[in-house]
Amino acid sequence: MLKGLNYLLSDTLFKESAVGKELLEKPLGFIDIGARGGVHSLVEPLADCTAVLAFEPDEDECARLLKKQKAKYAAIEILPVALADKEGEKILYKYASPVNNSLRPENTYAINRYKINTFQRIGTIPIQTTTLDKVLFEKTSLLDTYGEFIKLDTQGTEWEILQGAQRVLEERTLAIILEADFFPYYEGQKLFSDVEIFLRKRGFFFYGFMEMHYRSCKSLDKLFENGRERTFWGDAVFFKDPIPMGTSTSKTLTKRGAYVLFALALLTGYYDFALELALKEWAKGEESIRIANLVHGLSYLDPRETYTELLSLVERVKANPETANIEVGRFVDNRRHINDYDDIPILESKENIR
Repeated sequence: MLKGLNYLLSDTLFKESAVGKELLEKPLGFIDIGARGGVHSLVEPLADCTAVLAFEPDEDECARLLKKQKAKYAAIEILPVALADKEGEKILYKYASPVNNSLRPENTYAINRYKINTFQRIGTIPIQTTTLDKVLFEKTSLLDTYGEFIKLDTQGTEWEILQGAQRVLEERTLAIILEADFFPYYEGQKLFSDVEIFLRKRGFFFYGFMEMHYRSCKSLDKLFENGRERTFWGDAVFFKDPIPMGTSTSKTLTKRGAYVLFALALLTGYYDFALELALKEWAKGEESIRIANLVHGLSYLDPRETYTELLSLVERVKANPETANIEVGRFVDNRRHINDYDDIPILESKENIR
């Protein structure tokens, strides 16, 4: 994925494109729900043309975040607000690891089964909740672009927050990245299938996972044994894809919507989709050449770098043969989420390579 502060803005091809000009004039509106630890780094390559609205119920953490990151983005607001499906009072459950704090209690069966030790409950506090729609559409001082891109990581309450955000999803949102769970480690939480169905009905299509995490009972020694593990959770990516797929839920985008969606496809590494979208939606003539050169440049993976990394892997394994399974596994993990290669014939000689 793209990394580095304003990395994408430093690319002349992007800056001179219709997308770059649009976002420099009117910044991308990013909402980070569950911002403990920092605003999601995905938007850093466009920091100077991104306006951030972050939510974190812990007031002390909000103050720390604002002090740390207020100079990084075109604009930033951090609200000490807990979001849910409706206004009211709920209980916040606090755990040994603060990143696990949730409006839901832990599922002790799952926690004990898979030995997830960071869920030791240390207390509870009452907390007031509201909805994202109420915040965005009743607080008139907020930018009207907030919500074009939404990230949710709220420990088991993502589905409820989406319930309270249906207007912004319909009117503004182009892409969502959220923590999706595959078994309930909080009591009563909705799982990936529930979230996917809800979003698909509203024109958002699941594209894949930024990363995946797995869990087992840890009865095998990964140095010397292998086996499949249960899918735990992943950061799921949804796009409001306007390109028809024979369904009734595809949405027509405004010109800005197409520009923003293109930028978000770049930020999340969906380069092929980004190029397809640009060529279908707006990029013609000189702009199409600029966009094609931009996408091919950003997606370029130098085989020599891969070769060097592979040699380094071989040397590490030679030095410690007993760690071969771990070292090779980590090498695969780091590349698991890029291209699939099953559509490429086995290369037997250099003549097969373009």
